[in-house]
Order: sequence, then structure tokens, then C-alpha cells
Amino acid sequence: MKLCIIGPEKRSDSEIELMETAKDKFDSILYAPIEMIRIETCKKKAVPFLKNTNLLDFDVILPRVDKKNADFCYVLLKIFEQHGIFSSLSSESILYGYNEFLLPFMLNNRMIQTPRTYLAMSRPAIEKSIGTMIYPAILKLPYSKAGTIILDSPESAKGVVDTLETLNQPITLQETFNDALAISVLVIGSDAYAVNGKKKKYKLTRDEISTVMSVSQVLKAGICQINLMKANDQVMVAGFNIKPRISFYSDIYEKDLLEKSISYLKNHAAIKKENPVFSKFLEWVRDMRWKSDE
Repeated sequence: MKLCIIGPEKRSDSEIELMETAKDKFDSILYAPIEMIRIETCKKKAVPFLKNTNLLDFDVILPRVDKKNADFCYVLLKIFEQHGIFSSLSSESILYGYNEFLLPFMLNNRMIQTPRTYLAMSRPAIEKSIGTMIYPAILKLPYSKAGTIILDSPESAKGVVDTLETLNQPITLQETFNDALAISVLVIGSDAYAVNGKKKKYKLTRDEISTVMSVSQVLKAGICQINLMKANDQVMVAGFNIKPRISFYSDIYEKDLLEKSISYLKNHAAIKKENPVFSKFLEWVRDMRWKSDE
């Protein structure tokens, strides 16, 4: 069985660790820098290549892409899906996971709670909301490669929004809470490993597990990180990470979660390849398992 890891040209320690772990599980491994991949369209189909290597010849795809490459990765995963190639992520997870407004919009439509989020195309459009929001708030640019800005008052929000208006792109503001508990959760299939803001193990409640697994199912993401915010005994989904630092959770849980991740990829790819009907059945069973906990 052949594994292709798609990531940035400069490999991080996480990509190197995954490759080392995968050597014992896969017959061959290719690291494909996304900047070096090209897509050729011919004879009514699209084919991704790395130099002369046809990436459709691989059995498993593990995307480890940054936000700046999300659009191209979305197209790649669409092609792999059309050819029935197993991946740890779906094209939907790339489309929604890296967009700061589409994610809460889509999750809210699925009755999954997120912090209150505001989106506008200009300062005048969002100005009314600035005065009524709960602070601190987080400012994000949905189509920017930049990070986030923490705003502690309406005055600071107005100043930053005025400055960013020159960028001529949508502005997203998301409420947060001073006393909120931040929880990051690594998902590997149907298993979840949670860490609190103090970098210690966190035991998820039944409702929190249900929320995490609902997000994983909606985005069709087998290996990912889901960020939660807990305030006033309510848990909300604050973010989604396509390329979690798996070794970070391994150290805290004292478990080889890199090996678990690679085994998950190999086992599920084998099931999908040998018995696609049974693979669909397993997905249904997983959905029913977590829905029964809701």
C-alpha cells in the first residue's frame, strides 16, 4: 500500500515524524510539496502529478497544508475523491475549515454551537455591531493568510477595522469570553484526545464528545484538531485545524498517537479498497454511535 503526504515545501517536524512512523506500515511513501504539484486535464479527467509521478497511483492521501494553499488542496482532494482514493480529510474540510466565516455558518446550520460571529464587507456595515458585541473579541480576515487580532473594547475594534478597511476584503469579528476555558481536541477516527489551556489532559463530557464527533462527521475529517471554547457551562466550536501537532498530544497522553494515526489511515484505506460497501457501512455505524449519545 502506498502513502502520499501532501504538505509545504519546507517540512515541519510533524511531517518528518509522520514519514518516519509510516515506514513500518506502508510499502512506499512519497512526500509531495504542494508547491511542486501540477494538475493536467485531458480525456475528460484531471490528473495530479509530482514531476512524472501520477499521484492517482497512491492508495492513501494525508494532506498537511497551510491556509495559503487551501484552494489548490481543495481541488486536489476533489480529484482524489472522484477516483475513490482514501484521505484523512475531505474537500469539504478544506473548504470550510480554513474559512473563518464559512465554518461557523455551516456548523450553525447543522445545529452545532459556535461563538457569535459577524461578517461584513466594510467598516460602515459592521460599525453597528461593534458597539453591542461582547469583548474581548477576535478579528479575522476570511481570505487573508494573516493570523488573528484580539480586541478588548469597541474603541480598539473601530480603530483596527478602520485600518483594515483599506485591504478591501470581508471582515469577521467573533465574540469570546474572559473566563472561557480553551480546549483543543485531537481526533483520530472515533477517538478523541483533549488538552486544556494549561496543556494538561482534559476529560471531555458526554456532550463535549458528541460536539467534537459531530464536527468531525460534518466535515468528513478523520484526523484533525477541533478547538472548543467553554463558558457558562456551554461548549462552542471555536476553530478547526487541518494539520494538528500529533506528537504534542502523544507527549501529554504518553501514547504513540503518530502510530495510531498511521494505522487508522492504512486500515481504513484497506477496507475502502477491498470492500467499499462495508466501508460505507462503517461510516454509518460511526455516525449512529455518536448520534446515540446526543
